[in-house]
Amino acid sequence: MGLYELIGDMPMFKFFSEQEKRDFAAMEHSLLGFNKDDIIIREGDSFTSLYLLIKGTIIITKTAYNTVISKLTPGAVFGEMSFLTKKPRYTNVIANEKVLVMKMDDEFFRMVKPEIKDRIKDYLIELLINRLDAMNESLSKIAKYARSYSLK
Repeated sequence: MGLYELIGDMPMFKFFSEQEKRDFAAMEHSLLGFNKDDIIIREGDSFTSLYLLIKGTIIITKTAYNTVISKLTPGAVFGEMSFLTKKPRYTNVIANEKVLVMKMDDEFFRMVKPEIKDRIKDYLIELLINRLDAMNESLSKIAKYARSYSLK
């Protein structure tokens, strides 16, 4: 199965035209493969690439907690915080099995068509808004629990 077919139903591509999906899939030089337990991103790294998980699963860990924070599946975007803020990486990203990722770095964005850049930017905005909404909901639940606990 080719890259075009693999990305077809991923959330990031829901507003891409078929031609934009083909153009994105043509950027195969940016594909990277990793084997199980390979470290894709190490906490504290200063490089700021953005990634799209194409095949396989990855786990997100935080060194201080020595535990899995999250498990991501194909279609997930990761590395966006350092990509946008240019700050060091907050977590480790480790291949949970054999994986294929699209690395989107400065070189990638210099080579990609402007309309694809815009689609990716729009998706990142949507993704971050959704994450912020989820975080606000979680904080609201924590605050409600803390208030009810302190009244006892």
